Order: sequence, then structure tokens, then C-alpha cells
Amino acid sequence: MTTKTLRFAKDGQYYLFRYRRDMQDEMIDHIMDLAESSEYNVDWLDAATLSFQIAQHAAAGDGDIVPQSTPHK
Repeated sequence: MTTKTLRFAKDGQYYLFRYRRDMQDEMIDHIMDLAESSEYNVDWLDAATLSFQIAQHAAAGDGDIVPQSTPHK
């Protein structure tokens, strides 16, 4: 099974998410948990953007790396 990689950078912090295609829902849940936590610099807009990229990547069905998202201002 192929491992997918999602990169995210915001305010000097870098996140690298790796997941199998069959674990997309769990990865989205994990990203939502990060947005709920005050320990991480991930807000709800970031979580929505990352979740959308995971869904978009799943729909495309090709490639192993999702392009790095651009943080909102």
C-alpha cells in the first residue's frame, strides 16, 4: 500500500503528515485534533485546507506528495 505525504508550514513551524490511502479519515481526524489543541499552530482554517487537500488527493488518485499548502494571513 502506498504511503502519502502532506507538508504544511506556518509561522516557522513545519508539519509532515504521512498516511496510507486507507487511513485518510483517521488523518483528517488527527488534523482536526491538532486544530483543537493549543499546543500546535494549526487553526480551523488550516485544518479545513489540509482536509480538503487530502480529499482532493484521494480523488486524483495519483502521485505521492500533496503540494505544500500556503498558510492564510
